[in-house]
Amino acid sequence: MVAHSAFIEAPHRVLLSQSRTGAPVFHHTQSCLCAFNLMHQALRLTEIIDQISWHTDRDSLPDLALTCRTFEGPALDALWRNLPSLEPLINCIPTHLWGHSFQGELILLRPIDTTTWATFRKYAFRVHSITQSEDPSSIIEYLRILMLSYPYPSSTMFPNLRSLAWNVHEIHLAIEFLRMAFVSSLVSLDLRIASISPALICMLSTIGTACPNLTSFRPQVDNPTWNRELVPFLTHAICQLHRLSTLTVCELEDPGMMHVTQLQSLKTLWLYIGPSSLRRTGLPPQSLGLECLELLGLQAIRLNHITDFLRSLRAVQSKHLMAVFSSNAFEQQSDFISEFCTILLERCDNLEAITLCEAFYNTFHNVYAQPGNFGPLRRLRNLTHFDVEAACTISISDDELGELVNAWPKLKTLRLSCYRHPTITVLPTFHGLINVLRLCPELASLSLVIDTTQLDGINVKSPGNGNRNNGLRELILGNSPISSPLDVALVLNSLLPNLPGVNLEVWIDGPLDALFEKPWEMEQWKLVNCLIDGFRVVRTQCLGQ
Repeated sequence: MVAHSAFIEAPHRVLLSQSRTGAPVFHHTQSCLCAFNLMHQALRLTEIIDQISWHTDRDSLPDLALTCRTFEGPALDALWRNLPSLEPLINCIPTHLWGHSFQGELILLRPIDTTTWATFRKYAFRVHSITQSEDPSSIIEYLRILMLSYPYPSSTMFPNLRSLAWNVHEIHLAIEFLRMAFVSSLVSLDLRIASISPALICMLSTIGTACPNLTSFRPQVDNPTWNRELVPFLTHAICQLHRLSTLTVCELEDPGMMHVTQLQSLKTLWLYIGPSSLRRTGLPPQSLGLECLELLGLQAIRLNHITDFLRSLRAVQSKHLMAVFSSNAFEQQSDFISEFCTILLERCDNLEAITLCEAFYNTFHNVYAQPGNFGPLRRLRNLTHFDVEAACTISISDDELGELVNAWPKLKTLRLSCYRHPTITVLPTFHGLINVLRLCPELASLSLVIDTTQLDGINVKSPGNGNRNNGLRELILGNSPISSPLDVALVLNSLLPNLPGVNLEVWIDGPLDALFEKPWEMEQWKLVNCLIDGFRVVRTQCLGQ
């Protein structure tokens, strides 16, 4: 806890007290106020003072607030606006008021007086966002008592709160706090539901009336088996929210799904899909459609659950579709990808971006796919983003690769693969890479495993007959076979003159981190990057001369 976590006015002297944690808390002094008359006139402009405060390091804001009255308000606004924890609020209460009962329970030894509450409200008024990401165990009881002791209407504790994120456990013990934080000014609410209780479930149903201006709502349920209990209450709440632009939720009851599909303001929707056999709906098939979306994200245990859900819709108007499934829960089959792509084309014929991935990016248990599985998607001529590297292991030749991307001349991002499974015998070569760069001139990011050892017909000094891609800035080659780092560097340097180097993040805490051959292959690709960097230096020096 920062020492200057709370500021309490003491007009004519410096007052040093202790917070609940024992850290010193320095309070305001008037000894520096005479400096106002010596300040440059520019520092008397509110806009400039505000900018100075917002660009001051958080740890230095308490000192800035103590400088003079001119800086006090703006510095405190900046310090309290975005709280990374609830602890600063608890530290507003003097430590001598806290104690323990004979049973060892935390208690207040005396009522919190009006002066202390005035100080608390002075800072709580400035809070615009709260993000609780640290373990709240040490403060949860302090928090509950503080909330229950608040003597004013609950809506007045955080009158300017805009964003609330509870990303830790023990949310069922934070009911009292949620009651205070669910205010009408709230526009973003992110709750991790790692435990449930009857009180929490009831609190969820009040979100619609307590926070009618929400534009972003994400209840993250750790255990999907709780959805059956939560869905009626979430449905009730969401049906009262009419300004949502971003929503992440499990499948709702019929009224909730109808409300979501009719929201004109909704731009991003993430749905957690269950098996169709468990879906209980009284709505006629294909009676619902999703329109005007920027992003539709669908997550399920199996890919065919997502396919079934799309089949139940009338149409989907979304620029980007993401489908996330788990490959290690049940065996996935390549037929599932083909069926998914077929129904995707039928329901989402205006897509510009497609992302298909395994929930845990489990490279070694990916689905084995063939280029033909993605055949239906070749009719999406406006596609600019195609990413399946985290979903499947694909066997593809140079000709098949060219046939696939030939349908997508506007591609800017292509991520086909970053892992070569030992059983894969067919890989594209530099010929395939050159063809991709020719067919997709706007390509800026590419992830593709190729066989760099096959150099037949490749002039390493001019591999593309003079054709270059100056816009590609990210290239991921994964565990592509490599025997000559020099030849690879020469080819890449000629084809991609602005490439900073091969991206090696997949080897570092990425999907290839556990490969047995990592040390040797990493050294090969590091050498490639060193050579590319050297070529760039020489080229720059030559151009400079």
